[in-house]
Amino acid sequence: MSARFSAKRCLLLFVVGLAPLSVVAQEQPKTTVSGFVDVYYCYDFSRPLSRDRSFTTQPMRHNEFTLNLGMIDVKYQAVNIRGRFAFQTGTYVQSNLAAEPSLLKNVLEASVGSQIGTNIWADLGIFPSHIGFEGIVSKDNWNYSRSLLADYSPYYESGISVTVSLSDQLTLRGLLLNGWQNIAETNDSKAFGTQIQYKPSGSLLANWSTFAGNEQPDTSSSRLRFFNDFFAVVTLSDSWSLAVVFDFGMQKKAAGGSYDSWNTSSIMVKHSIDERWAIGGRVEHFIDKHGSIVPTGTPNNFQTTGASINIDYAPVSNLVWRVEARIFSSKDAVYPARTGLKSADGFLTVSAAVSL
Repeated sequence: MSARFSAKRCLLLFVVGLAPLSVVAQEQPKTTVSGFVDVYYCYDFSRPLSRDRSFTTQPMRHNEFTLNLGMIDVKYQAVNIRGRFAFQTGTYVQSNLAAEPSLLKNVLEASVGSQIGTNIWADLGIFPSHIGFEGIVSKDNWNYSRSLLADYSPYYESGISVTVSLSDQLTLRGLLLNGWQNIAETNDSKAFGTQIQYKPSGSLLANWSTFAGNEQPDTSSSRLRFFNDFFAVVTLSDSWSLAVVFDFGMQKKAAGGSYDSWNTSSIMVKHSIDERWAIGGRVEHFIDKHGSIVPTGTPNNFQTTGASINIDYAPVSNLVWRVEARIFSSKDAVYPARTGLKSADGFLTVSAAVSL
């Protein structure tokens, strides 16, 4: 009887002794280092003389084997603290961060976050944009190149962000920013942003993001810009997924109190054939009659319809080979070509991307 009691008592003491150790283990800070490399070859059928392609940031270069994006990412995570520093380089950086100071062009993210309440986080620094369905990491997107609506809305931003997770289905976010995709401040104004993400089920995600701010230099009169980004992602089956994106923006005219507007839309489809093979397709439309975001100096400015299709092959989970064909057709001749400006353009891209 006493031996049985001693064994049970020892077992109980052993379990109780392990409990605090497991809690301590869970609360230990964690630092992870990862990387990403995306290389490509693009042939633009307009053959621009400069080899720099117009109107899209990825892929940027024509008839050249080169690096789209290389990044090293360091993340720190503790119970109520988080931080991230990510370094980037490549032709995407050359294209999309040309206006930033030289010391900041290669910063993908530099942010510090703290939990300030139950399910509430505040992050300060440079971080990915709260706008858009597509990001800069090509491997995570359904298509290799980015849609026009992604290229003409922010990829990154700097400021402070407060995120509130009300439930597993609903997340709210508010932001105070330097401005529309700029790390270095360009005026005395600050911009505001919001985001609502709702996921009622595992097969549906709905997002609404907004931006409001003045993007003019201090030497000019204020011209407020308002922007709305809507997208919904639907998992139709184990092999089919659909994304619908619509953006609408407006900006105050230089003279007078009225506003010019622009809008963009895109439909994307992804079909996973098996664990290794997938096909992606996209149709898009971009209307900027007044040249608010894409001024071309032509009668109709930038009004373009595009389509693309890609075939993906992933021999292992962290590597994907992609072949993408993409075409554009515009109202005006806006695409630089070897023989002058053209109203249509197309290109073919082969890429390989690996997560490290």
